[in-house]
Amino acid sequence: MTENTPIRGAKVDHSTSGIGHGVTTVTTAGTDVVLAASTPVKWVVIQAQTDNSGIIAVGGSGVDATVATGTGVALAVGESISLFIDNLANVFIDATMPGEGVRYIYGT
Repeated sequence: MTENTPIRGAKVDHSTSGIGHGVTTVTTAGTDVVLAASTPVKWVVIQAQTDNSGIIAVGGSGVDATVATGTGVALAVGESISLFIDNLANVFIDATMPGEGVRYIYGT
């Protein structure tokens, strides 16, 4: 199998018919927050706000932004992560500082 050979039987739909965006803030540091209400999507790009002073963790329910012992992917100011996901309600964020958060863009 070469690098460009598709996997037999695999169905991948990368078509995007719409695009949306939003902002989510963590009110209480150490308490994970759902990225958005149930929203069917094909992908999402999440970026830590450029005026944050702490770390944002991105992951599933229970994600923890605690430095060194936390879970999920840690984003510093302005960093981003892209996820192929089917619903924004499956993504959670946490912050090391209250009132900080993310901006995001998604495809439907």
